[in-house]
Order: sequence, then C-alpha cells, then structure tokens
Amino acid sequence: MSISIPYRLKALINSLTPRVFFFFSFRRMSQRNHWAKQKFGDVHGCQNYMHHRPQIPYLIDEINSRVKHEHAVLDLGCNCGYYLFELKKAGYKNLTGVDISSHAIKFGKKYFDLQNTNMHIGAFENVLPELLEQGRKFDVIFSMGASIELVHPSFDIIKYLARLSDKYVILFIWEWGRPTARLYEYEFQKYGFLMVKCIRPFDGSEIDTLNLKKIQSLLVFKKVT
Repeated sequence: MSISIPYRLKALINSLTPRVFFFFSFRRMSQRNHWAKQKFGDVHGCQNYMHHRPQIPYLIDEINSRVKHEHAVLDLGCNCGYYLFELKKAGYKNLTGVDISSHAIKFGKKYFDLQNTNMHIGAFENVLPELLEQGRKFDVIFSMGASIELVHPSFDIIKYLARLSDKYVILFIWEWGRPTARLYEYEFQKYGFLMVKCIRPFDGSEIDTLNLKKIQSLLVFKKVT
C-alpha cells in the first residue's frame, strides 16, 4: 500500500509552513507531557532503553570516523543515558545528554555511573535555547529512535541543531511514519548543513503500514557554512 503522498504532504506542510501557525495545535503539548510523566515500569519507562540495540555499533563507528574522543558529543533524547554509557566505554569523555524525563535521567545517572556526565532535564524547546544562550557548542549531535521526529513542528529544532553543532548531526530516525514528518535535507541545507551520508531502507514510495516501526534511516549532516 502506498502512503507516499500523505506523508510527503505532511513533510511539506511541516517544513514550509511558518512555525507560528502550529502553536494553535492541541497536539503541541501532548507528546511532551506523555514522555515527561513516564516512570520505570510504564509503557515508555526507561526499562525499555537500558539494553543493547543493534544500531549502537553503527552509531559509534559513525562518530569515531568523524571526530576524536576529546570532542564534545550531545545526545538528544538520551533517556536514562545508555548510549552515553556506551560512548563513555568507547573512550568519549565530553558527553552531554538532554531528555524530558527526570525519572529516566535520575535512574540512569546511578545505574550507568553517569554522575559526572552533563544530563539536562527538560523539553528540547526549553533546553536547546538555554544551551545556545550559554555559548555551548558540540562537535557531534546525535539522536536515536523517535526523539527528533516526535518534536512538534511549532519548534524549529533543525535551526537549533544547526546553531549548536560545529561539525555533524547524526540521526537514526523513522522519517515517514510520523505525523511530524519533515524535509530533513531541505531544512538542514537551509541552515548550512549538507547531507553527507544517507542509508534509507525505503524511499517513501511504498511502505508497509504494518511494519513502520521496523523501518529506520541513517542520515548524517555536515556543517559547510
């Protein structure tokens, strides 16, 4: 079954419509409130995000191939910090995470021994502008899973990623299976980043609607201006 047209239309609307028009959506706060309330044992509690995932070796290889261990890395939607823990084991020390769940971050700091790792609690809409005001910069910003594509289009998250990253943005995402689909290549290019790597298991034309959660893309963007 082809669902190319509706999802591409959503991507066009989400990327090209002025952000102010999205503020009137009743869905704007729903995702944030849901994830902020998740505790250990809940359907999206941190117990689901503290184990090995097959993408981790690919993530570490991508980061290793582009920056050095002393470079600054930011994990968007870090949850309990498992990916930060894996990067720490791989030799990275300048690590930062952002997640809206205080329960997940408090649990992860203790469980994964991340007490000395910067982990900010709050929505991207609040934390990323704060990091920018503080003058923070990162050599690599990455996001695994649904963190980016669940961000409501009222917030121009691509703009903040572009301003906070000095070198790369790495995304493992489901591009077309969300109502918040975006034209990622267009949006990043608008802010001076070019796509330098793209592994898509599909092109958006023919998608099995029963297996959307199993379909994921790797997108790597590099700062060029």
